[in-house]
Amino acid sequence: MSALDISALSEAARQVRIDVLTMIHHAGSGNPGSALSCVEILTWLLLSEMKIDPANARWDGRDRLILSKGQAAPVFYSLAARIGWISRDELSGFRCFDSRLQSHPDALMLDCVDCSSGSLGQGLSSAVGMAIAARLLAKPGLRFFCLLGDGELQEGQVWEAAMAAGHYRLGRLIAIVDNNRLQGDRATDQTLGVEPLRDKWEAFGWEVATVADGHSYPALATALAAFNTDKPKVILVETVKGKGVDYMENDNYWHTAGKKFDQIHFERAIAGLQVAS
Repeated sequence: MSALDISALSEAARQVRIDVLTMIHHAGSGNPGSALSCVEILTWLLLSEMKIDPANARWDGRDRLILSKGQAAPVFYSLAARIGWISRDELSGFRCFDSRLQSHPDALMLDCVDCSSGSLGQGLSSAVGMAIAARLLAKPGLRFFCLLGDGELQEGQVWEAAMAAGHYRLGRLIAIVDNNRLQGDRATDQTLGVEPLRDKWEAFGWEVATVADGHSYPALATALAAFNTDKPKVILVETVKGKGVDYMENDNYWHTAGKKFDQIHFERAIAGLQVAS
C-alpha cells in the first residue's frame, strides 16, 4: 500500500468521522464510540479492498459486507455516500422515521446493504449462509466480509456459526472482530470475558490473524494478504473506542449519545477533526 493510498484513506476516514458525529448529533441519539472504533476498518474495506461497483450496488459479482455490529451504521452510510450509492443529502435523515437510513442497516431500504442487522450475534450466521449459497451456485470468486464487535462474541449464535464455517471450510469468509474491549456500560471482560480469542477461533477451524493497531491501513491489508489456507479467516483487530475524538477515546460514557452530546461537545469534536487535517 503506497503512501498516497494511505493518505487518501486517512483523509476519507477523517471526513467519515465528521459525518458520523454530525448524523448522531442531528438525530439526538446514536452510538459514537462503537462507530468511531471501526472507521478505518470499513474505510479500508469499502474504498480499497472489496470488489464493488459504484454504479451498481447490487452487482452480482461484488464482495459482500455483513455489518453484524449494526450500531456502526453511520460509518457505512457515510462511505456509501462517498461511493455514490446514496446521496449526501440523505445523511441528515439518519434515524428519522421517513428516512432510508435507519439506526441499523436495513436491506429492504437500501440496495447497498447486503444484510439487515441490529440484533447482535446474527451477522456471522448470515455470512455463513451466503458463503454456502455461493458455493452451491458455483460462484467461487465472491468474498464475504463480516464485521463483529468483541462484546457481540458473547452471543452463542456466533460460535454456532463459527463451528459451521469451520466444518464446511468456507475459505471465502472473512470475519473481522472490532476488539475495542468496551461494551454497553462496562469493559467486555467485566461483563463476560471472551478471551482467549485466537485459541477459540482456531479450535473452531479458522485461520487467525491479529492486528495490534486496527487504525493502520497497512496492518489491516497485510493481515488479510497473509492468509494462505482454505479455512475461514478471522482478523482480530485491536481498536480504540471513540477513536479520533479526544474526550471519547476509551471512555465508555460515549457508547451511546443523546442529550449529553450537546452543541458544545459536538463543536469540540468537529474542531479537533478539522485540526487533524
